[in-house]
Amino acid sequence: MKKYNSFWFVIGLVLASFLIAEAQDGEALYNQNCTACHKFGQKLIGPDLIGINEKRSEKWLIEFIRSSQSMIKSGDAEAVAIFEEFNQMVMNDQTHLSDADIKAILAHIESQSSSEAGNSETAEPIEEVVIEYTQEDIDKGKLLFSGKEQFANGGASCISCHNVTNDELISGGLLAKDLTKAFSRMGDAGVSSIISSSPFPVMSTAYQNNPLDSIEIVQLTAFLKHADEVSAEQMENNGNALFVFGGGGGIIILFLLIGLVWARRLRNSVKEDIYNR
Repeated sequence: MKKYNSFWFVIGLVLASFLIAEAQDGEALYNQNCTACHKFGQKLIGPDLIGINEKRSEKWLIEFIRSSQSMIKSGDAEAVAIFEEFNQMVMNDQTHLSDADIKAILAHIESQSSSEAGNSETAEPIEEVVIEYTQEDIDKGKLLFSGKEQFANGGASCISCHNVTNDELISGGLLAKDLTKAFSRMGDAGVSSIISSSPFPVMSTAYQNNPLDSIEIVQLTAFLKHADEVSAEQMENNGNALFVFGGGGGIIILFLLIGLVWARRLRNSVKEDIYNR
């Protein structure tokens, strides 16, 4: 009888070790892929994930994490509701994660959910802290955003890819989302989280070796908050005007140069004089 008890004890230890290892892997994957938009016990850019394993099926969660937009476009009512609740903020497709990776992340969320449930009776409600930025923060953030002042680690200026409607800035790039109303959509925590640990692959790669420091993150957040607050007073500038007039003007100049060069071309055959003798 003791042999059987020892056997099941060992099996239990092996299973427990496996679950702990999965949760640890899930924690690393969660930190790499989720923390920019999600925070346990609090809504950030995306929803609070505490208890999500009880609210949705594993199959639904895997499909949503893999490609939320596919589910939204297919008309899934729960996916559409989340999309609308969080200001239509698009969650990046996590196609680089395998089913096993996503299950490990869900296991980590489950372990955190259990901890939160145990602490819920004694935990104090989280109060959102309102951050007051100085005019110096706003001005420095504007210089960093526009590229008039370089980041300490040499990262590309934000205006290379993003536009913000502001009379003091030229039109920004159209490669990424317009950030004029970013602060309204995401708030202090969301904006600073995206800047410091972007979930977007292109931005993440761009700053992988040129990370922004904590002061730069605060200053950029300050500028985006200010730009959002005064946006109604600014002349709308979404970058399309620069594309249309700048691009159109460039094409006209190019055709003029081609016409100038072409006008000096040899118009007759080199043997025409011989033929005319």
